[in-house]
Amino acid sequence: MAMRHGVGARQIVWATLAGLSQSVVGCDDATNVSQVRPREVQTSRDRAGVKMPKELWVTSQGSSVIFIRNFENLSPIDKIDLPSGAGPHIVTFHSPDFAYVGGMTDGKVYIIDANTRQVAYSVQLAPTLVHQVKVSPDGATALVSIIGARALTRMFVDEANRSWSVGPSLDIGTATGKAPVCTAFRADSRRAFVSLNPNGIAVVDVPSMTLLSQIPTDGFIACGMIKSDDDHVVIASAGSGGHIYTLDMTTETLIDRGAVGAASWHSFAMTADGTRGFGSSPLSDEVIVIDLTTTPVAKLATLRFDQIPGVGNNQPDAFGGGEPNYGNVLPVGLRAAGNVAVVNAHNLELRSIVNLAPPAPFNPMTCGPVGAPTASGGCAVHGVTPRPRQ
Repeated sequence: MAMRHGVGARQIVWATLAGLSQSVVGCDDATNVSQVRPREVQTSRDRAGVKMPKELWVTSQGSSVIFIRNFENLSPIDKIDLPSGAGPHIVTFHSPDFAYVGGMTDGKVYIIDANTRQVAYSVQLAPTLVHQVKVSPDGATALVSIIGARALTRMFVDEANRSWSVGPSLDIGTATGKAPVCTAFRADSRRAFVSLNPNGIAVVDVPSMTLLSQIPTDGFIACGMIKSDDDHVVIASAGSGGHIYTLDMTTETLIDRGAVGAASWHSFAMTADGTRGFGSSPLSDEVIVIDLTTTPVAKLATLRFDQIPGVGNNQPDAFGGGEPNYGNVLPVGLRAAGNVAVVNAHNLELRSIVNLAPPAPFNPMTCGPVGAPTASGGCAVHGVTPRPRQ
């Protein structure tokens, strides 16, 4: 069997995980299911000044809690309780000091002082379904994707002075007939590339908040947009079971890199050197490992989670917060099981797993509650975001 990067092109079924389901302890206790190996040397792409995170922030949309765990072994550090019914979905950071959180259930933006663990600012932007808050590279602007209102709202940001305010909105729904999901910025912060549901990318002029164009894609991207350098983003869409592209943000064009095939598709992450990708297939409980060095890209392996027996009872979803992996650590949120796992991104061994919340019913398209926003449910866990260090 041909080997790529030390991993054969094969399915890796962690059969022991089914047996480990009895060892995955109750809410708020960590379990180490394999020996944690020393961190491998950082790749050449990693800047010398970048340090491994100490904290992993994990959202529980169903219980409106943010769990703060050790980045490498998932041991407990802290917990933040947001207002009941907030429905936190994704956490993003611009600096290590403030966390930006969208309230999928209550339609608010929450900006949290990451040092004091207190909400520094919150604002109501919609009745519900505030999905992602993303700050621009220059730190002056945040774009908020609001799925329910199909709007993209600009916020003015001044972290140094602890100042945030709401600016103009772009009616993406009227302009495209689609809803905005997640954002990637060009290095100069003047262009935003916004993934759309059910497909495509909106190109937005940030200073004027106008739609410039749409870039078609084969299916839904969700938040699977990872910057490989200042002007390029690697993208995975749901079409063809995982269609990989590179977006050139200077020319505003896509390079088609081929498809890998998966039962379903949601999130995407990749190693910092850009050689290996990871795609989540929630409905089959799998993580697809992708060789990004070939043209077209190739499937290296399939990692299956089965802590709760039965297909679709675990559902790996979000990875790592929208940035390349730090070192060899791949965090995986298992939205249906309420578990979070850490996988070694190089040798594909499961390092640690923890149960944070009991399973809860949810809408698989939004991770939101079943029925009206005030109904019970919402993903037991969703966003898994490293808090950066400087």
